[in-house]
Amino acid sequence: MAAAGVNAGDTPGGRAGAGEAPGAQPGPGDTPGAARAAQAGRTPPAGTVVEVAAPAKINLGLLVGPRRPDGFHEIVSPMLPVTLADLVTARPAPPGAGLAVECAVAPGEDNLAARAVRELERRLERTFDVSLSIAKRVPAAAGLGGGSSDAAAALTAVERLFALDLPARLRYEVAGAVGSDVPFFLWPGPQLAMGRGTVLKEIELPEPLHVVIALPALALATADVYRWFDERPGPARAAPGERKAFVERSQTCIARLGAARRPRDLAAVVENDLEAAVVARHPVIGELERCLRRAGAFAAAMSGSGSSVFGLFVSAASAQRALAALAPTRAVYVTDLQPRAAAAPGRSGAHGALAPDRSAPRGPRGPR
Repeated sequence: MAAAGVNAGDTPGGRAGAGEAPGAQPGPGDTPGAARAAQAGRTPPAGTVVEVAAPAKINLGLLVGPRRPDGFHEIVSPMLPVTLADLVTARPAPPGAGLAVECAVAPGEDNLAARAVRELERRLERTFDVSLSIAKRVPAAAGLGGGSSDAAAALTAVERLFALDLPARLRYEVAGAVGSDVPFFLWPGPQLAMGRGTVLKEIELPEPLHVVIALPALALATADVYRWFDERPGPARAAPGERKAFVERSQTCIARLGAARRPRDLAAVVENDLEAAVVARHPVIGELERCLRRAGAFAAAMSGSGSSVFGLFVSAASAQRALAALAPTRAVYVTDLQPRAAAAPGRSGAHGALAPDRSAPRGPRGPR
């Protein structure tokens, strides 16, 4: 069904989804018996290899609201996985070897994939002898969710390698404890992220989407970008008027998503509240957005907390031409990763439709 508004479970300021707080109470699937069954699994035979793709995402839009009591900001963001992806490979390690993570960008315990496995170990009260190797293609600190996607892929890889039967809520809560973006990558396809980013609702967007992502030689820390956003001049950040305006803008965004029938219609939701604060300090972000528009993009914006900037194009040919226009800045052409409506249970089949809330537990995702 098309969304004409937002209900209390989905709106900024509404209830948090299950898993928003690491200390949330277990859900129906998380009884001690279920946890013991999940813990049992199997010992994988030597030589077993599990590979899971970890796609990047772009934030088609990012509306940022007031800061919550837990320190996070309320957000509303249509998020789209794309064909640029890392590859996470899991292999059994010798008994007693524990966890090892090989990654050129963030090796060992510094990697979010390691944090995801450690969180799973903590909740299951067991350890995994497993070697994870992450082949990076998604740039770090670029607003593309590469580390979060790697963490979700690591959870999937360990679950498959050890033949675990994890309750869906447990999987979701582990992901949410690792990072706000991680739960998004537990399911395929675009979703509307709300709350601090962990309240998710499946959406279907017009297809096909041709995307060019410009990748400046600039790494931005998410914490810094949100601090810059909070330092912007204006009324007090917690003013009642700010919350009211945020809710109204969120409702408008969701209504526009519901009305989208053609890729060009998505231009109405492409905006990023963090962008102005970043452009003020790094003008190259604004320059890349203007370059994408001059090259034919019908919409362009910074993705997430940056530094990547994306443009939406009407065809593969126009997107390929934009790559040349962006030189010498590194850029990639990608397309959307959307399950077809006929193969996606629960979808209405109408572009822009909203499906059930994904803050509720779901079954394991299939291969990505």
